[in-house]
Amino acid sequence: MIDMVVRASALLASMLIAGCAPDATQNRQSPDDTPESAPAPAETSQPPAPGPVAAAVERSRYSSIEPSSCKLIEQNLEEGGYSRHRCPGLAGFALETSESDLRQDIVVIAPSGRRTQVELSSLVAKGAFNALGKSAEWRGEDPAKPRALIVRLDVAASPEGDRPDISNLVVVRLAAPACVVGVVPPGPRQNEKARRIADGDMGRCRTA
Repeated sequence: MIDMVVRASALLASMLIAGCAPDATQNRQSPDDTPESAPAPAETSQPPAPGPVAAAVERSRYSSIEPSSCKLIEQNLEEGGYSRHRCPGLAGFALETSESDLRQDIVVIAPSGRRTQVELSSLVAKGAFNALGKSAEWRGEDPAKPRALIVRLDVAASPEGDRPDISNLVVVRLAAPACVVGVVPPGPRQNEKARRIADGDMGRCRTA
């Protein structure tokens, strides 16, 4: 009898202990209970915010003035190798090149049809033998409205040809009347200097 009481007491004690113990499943987290991840760091590869809009800059376009790229409109080989070629330009402009007695010149033909002789041989070459470069540079902020023309003119340093030619850049204003406004001799930053003239006011034409 005593032995049964002891067993009953032990059984009751074990049940009480089991009832007080926490359920192991109460501390187990389900997938839905997982803590949220820390927020991802901000993207660092995003492009920077745009700065102030840059001021408009003058731009250049080019066209060929080589005889092979132009239309032959007149030729007389017996008169000092005289010839004339019409070359397509930009924005309705055209150029007419001429050669006679180893001297070359150019005529600017405006979209309106107005023709202006630039007189490179007299104003730039001063009557010396000369030759135009292969291309014309059309300069202007709006490609549809060029405001200046830049061409290269190689001028003979001596009639005998025993010295290198002088390779000038000639800046021509396109606003009527078209005229030479600057001549840049060979030297450092020659192209930049010619473009600076073309981008300026170009108010005065050269007469000598």
